[in-house]
Amino acid sequence: MVESTFKELEHQAWLAKAEIYRDEFGKITARAIDPILDTFGDLARRTLLDVACGTGELTSAAAARGAISKGLDFAATMVETARQKYPRIQFSEGDAENLPYADGTFDAIVCSFGLLHLQEPDKAIGEVRRVLKAGGRYTFTSWCGPDQGGDFFKILIGAIQKHGTFDVLLPPAPPLFRFGDMEECSNSLLNGGFVDPAVQIIELEWSTQDASSIVEFVYKSMVRTSMVLRMQSEKARKEIHRSLIEGAESYRQGNLIRLRFPATLATART
Repeated sequence: MVESTFKELEHQAWLAKAEIYRDEFGKITARAIDPILDTFGDLARRTLLDVACGTGELTSAAAARGAISKGLDFAATMVETARQKYPRIQFSEGDAENLPYADGTFDAIVCSFGLLHLQEPDKAIGEVRRVLKAGGRYTFTSWCGPDQGGDFFKILIGAIQKHGTFDVLLPPAPPLFRFGDMEECSNSLLNGGFVDPAVQIIELEWSTQDASSIVEFVYKSMVRTSMVLRMQSEKARKEIHRSLIEGAESYRQGNLIRLRFPATLATART
């Protein structure tokens, strides 16, 4: 496994997660669609590219607002699922770090929770700048970490640190919460050639009645973390699972467990 790069492992894993991601983590990210699209104002007859589009929910929502929208994802299974669900929208397989479009093609580009899955996110930001028209706008979202109110990540990271290890045979990965920092978002956009960056925190949430479902949630919705868990000893893995369930249970309010998933929403123009 160590012979693969971070990018290769991400690609292999997302090929297998098209449907289950939408049904798990996709329920959370769907709540960010309207705030993301609101940053573009009136989208009628404007060209929009959804980078790392997944199964196409945001791409479709943009089209419903009048945009001439296209979706791009590096996982062929995601693209195929999106095409089946939204046959009137163009979805393509492609690399966010090497966009297959000419300079100045789009009025608007969005990347919803995709940058953290890229080996070279700054290169991807530069590619967005290249294919945007003058005066175009780019908006992306990314998860905040435990120090910024991320209940789920606090439970998850704490469980692994206490009962297992992050020191496993996986290729080096970019910092998971790099773009959870508002200043880092602004600086990355400015360094990428954008102007007038604006960053805000949007409050998202995952809820469940059954604390044990948090374990399934991790394996179905996450790529690198699920690999980390599978590479623990059997004893450590069982203890991590137990700690995850206990941690989730501590957030119970009545019949429902609510875990916060705050995220940065960053936008800027060319």
